[in-house]
Amino acid sequence: MKIKIQLNEAIEGNFSTIKLFFNNPRYSYKEEIIELSLRNFDVAYDLTNDTKSIKFDLFLISALVYGIDNLLDREYCSDDGWAREIDVVFPVYNLAKWQGQENNLQDALKFLTGDYWLINFELNSIQNCYIETKKKTKKSKRKFNSSKIKETSLFSGGLDSLIGVIDKLEKLKNDEEILLVSHFDFKSPGPSRDQNLLFDALVNKYPSKIQNNWIQIKLALNRKNSVGEKFKAEGNYRSRSFFFIGLGCFLSPSSNLVIPENGTISINYPLTPSRVSSLSTRTTHPYVISKIQMLLNNLDIDIELQNPYSFYTKGEMVENCLNNAFLDATLNSSTSCGKPGHNYSWKNRTATHCGVCMPCIYRRASLNKSGKDNQVYGNDITKPLSRDSFTDIPAIINYLKKDISLEQMKRDILINGSIPLEKLEEYAKMVLRSKNEVLNLFIDKGNPFIKSELGI
Repeated sequence: MKIKIQLNEAIEGNFSTIKLFFNNPRYSYKEEIIELSLRNFDVAYDLTNDTKSIKFDLFLISALVYGIDNLLDREYCSDDGWAREIDVVFPVYNLAKWQGQENNLQDALKFLTGDYWLINFELNSIQNCYIETKKKTKKSKRKFNSSKIKETSLFSGGLDSLIGVIDKLEKLKNDEEILLVSHFDFKSPGPSRDQNLLFDALVNKYPSKIQNNWIQIKLALNRKNSVGEKFKAEGNYRSRSFFFIGLGCFLSPSSNLVIPENGTISINYPLTPSRVSSLSTRTTHPYVISKIQMLLNNLDIDIELQNPYSFYTKGEMVENCLNNAFLDATLNSSTSCGKPGHNYSWKNRTATHCGVCMPCIYRRASLNKSGKDNQVYGNDITKPLSRDSFTDIPAIINYLKKDISLEQMKRDILINGSIPLEKLEEYAKMVLRSKNEVLNLFIDKGNPFIKSELGI
């Protein structure tokens, strides 16, 4: 599927209009033009004063990848209902730097989104992707003290990112600050609420170390085409992590970018073989991080991607948080659910978590490990009446009952993605500890049916 990108000269105070063109197989390959909108860039510009560097190129490419991923409905744009062939030419200002990096980017995106990418680059001919408003005064500009910012962390509104930020804040000296980087799709604005609630709590707790150092960018694909007809976007969002990293690299005044996520989710060991591709996210998988790091190094972008929790289960992240009292007070404002808006089938529709998706199960198991499992969920996964009660119950039962040796786990992890061999055993041990966390949740909270099914 060939995608054409059209950037237009920016209008004062706004980011450049981005239009994506493709022939939609859903409608007999009729050409569709869909707009990709990026908002709140003015705050990013207050920090960087940049729209032409190699870091800006990466930021723009990552935004375009996100838009294209949402653009192509897998049902109609793939031969097998999943993997799409995507042919795109990205506009860049630093063309000489990007030439020769096509394969690195293709490999990272193929593993991340599960698609076949054919990537080329061309010179970006747009003079201005953003023009600062003339009415903006020095007083109205967001002020950042880049020399004091020693850490830059992605801040999603989830439990892992909250713990990651708390741990960094606890370690910073009094004259050092952190920059938090967020984004959300304004067509699905739920994460914005979580990010705002958590940021307010963090500022109240650590005012001198955060100040006003939070940048939240909005990015979304229009749900109507150029003639006003409704457009159905692909809802998988597997590329959002690449935009997150591209945004973080662009904004970071420090030479590191912290991507806090527990190792269980990073490896994302599938419950069943059928989940190896479509249902397994690969956001911070070591292969993806290594490929993007290689790209950064080749582009001379002085940023090191860091995940301090690569070998931690989610429960271990919670247990070892450097300020557990503050975590207790704020964790219910964080969201881990993969389907927070799909509450039509929830028993408790006022809850913020479905309770039955794998992110919810890992979250609850992690909190149970430290005696913090007091949150109300839409449905209680520990109280099924049959194997048909919830979609994932059969897979969970089979996974937890399976006796997986360390050697088998090492083999399974290698099958699901390239891992450095010297780190393989440590990853395998961590996934097995995570399996025990989930099992202990059902041992502690399960009803007679699920305990009987699990043989506990």
